[in-house]
Amino acid sequence: MNKLKKKFFALALTPFMFIFITACSDDDGNGVDPIIDPGTAKVRVIHMSYDAPAVDVRVDGNVAVSNLGYGATSGYAEVEEGTRSIQVFAAGTTESPVIDATLPIVADAELTIIAANQVSAILPIVLNDNRAINTSKAKVRFVHASPDAPAVDIKLNDGNGAVVFDNTAFSQFKDYIEVDAGTYNFAVTANDDTKEVVILGNVPLENGTLYTVIARGTLDSSDDVPFEVRTFVDNGNGDAFVDLQAATSKVKVVHTSPDAPGVDLLLDDVVKGTNLTFPNNTGYLTLNSGTKNVKVNVTGTSTSVINADLLFAANTNYSVFAVDQVANISAVVTEDDLTEPSAGKTHVRFIHLSPDAPAVDITLTDGTVIFSSKAFKEFTAFTPLDSGTYDLQARVAGTDTVALNLPGVTLNAGSIYTVAAVGLLNGSGEQALAVNIIVNDH
Repeated sequence: MNKLKKKFFALALTPFMFIFITACSDDDGNGVDPIIDPGTAKVRVIHMSYDAPAVDVRVDGNVAVSNLGYGATSGYAEVEEGTRSIQVFAAGTTESPVIDATLPIVADAELTIIAANQVSAILPIVLNDNRAINTSKAKVRFVHASPDAPAVDIKLNDGNGAVVFDNTAFSQFKDYIEVDAGTYNFAVTANDDTKEVVILGNVPLENGTLYTVIARGTLDSSDDVPFEVRTFVDNGNGDAFVDLQAATSKVKVVHTSPDAPGVDLLLDDVVKGTNLTFPNNTGYLTLNSGTKNVKVNVTGTSTSVINADLLFAANTNYSVFAVDQVANISAVVTEDDLTEPSAGKTHVRFIHLSPDAPAVDITLTDGTVIFSSKAFKEFTAFTPLDSGTYDLQARVAGTDTVALNLPGVTLNAGSIYTVAAVGLLNGSGEQALAVNIIVNDH
């Protein structure tokens, strides 16, 4: 084995060299010490060195850890107190150990040793595991094992949320904190920043359970080692883990600027749609949650008519409307509740996107008001209605003056719709005042 691998295992086992055994004897005058059964320690190894080889670890000649590869945990192994022979081999071999040492082990100790960094500069992160259980709380700690990531904060929900663990740099860790059981979203940001590196969605934490959350891998997009967050369950054998998943959001972009040309949509400068024309939309796009730079560019150019940083929360759906005439174009963002309607029902909302039209009511032809007094850029919540075909009118708010007749609007059971007033009151042709029926189903 090469010197780098020897360095890896020497470093990983170094913490044991600082554990010393205290022995006592009972001198009762007859010169005979009592026989005391040896105690044991519990030791767990977690392999987080992304380019280091898999290994076997033997204690007193017996295999304690077999074929431990990147990202894996050995679980807790019991090791008797006393002077133990520790040998480390490349996985599957029994000759030429890269480590061959005798080490003192203290009874009742519980340790986790995390091998971190790339193999050329590998180092151990040593945790003392206080595994006392609180049956009415979950306990969580955090370890930063991603060598090229900056110091980070862990926050609730998004980059503006409450800080859970702050200013943790590579190779550092934060000890257990107690939290209420529940399902959480956690955002990882650079220290003292609000831009999310990733939002981890729907993280379940259970009472009486202990968790070690480890950031691993690299941020370098040119390698094949992704930045990930793996959570180890420290209860019992300590060999269970789950990878936390990046939360996602759904975003629909709608072109409702009547005199604007076709546009391209860019999210964090990645093109997501091209030549979107009035009054069409992209349909829902799925993206990782967090703060995204949204650009709406004139098709085929770098001229941005909208350039905004927008927060897309975990597991939430949005529509982004490009509104107003092109000289004053801006974005209206709505949060879209896509809860499935109950049997025989449809969900409908109204949004007023005609820049020169007055506030309007949406009514039936008999004057029954469905949505009342919405002005430009205002919108309603999704509202349950019976499915069917409706003859609707847009009336100047609070009056009987009909601005637009909307006959034969079919609303299907189980579907979700946005009724958008678009165009110009004084427009003509494609720019004339009209209603755009947008289907918001998943």
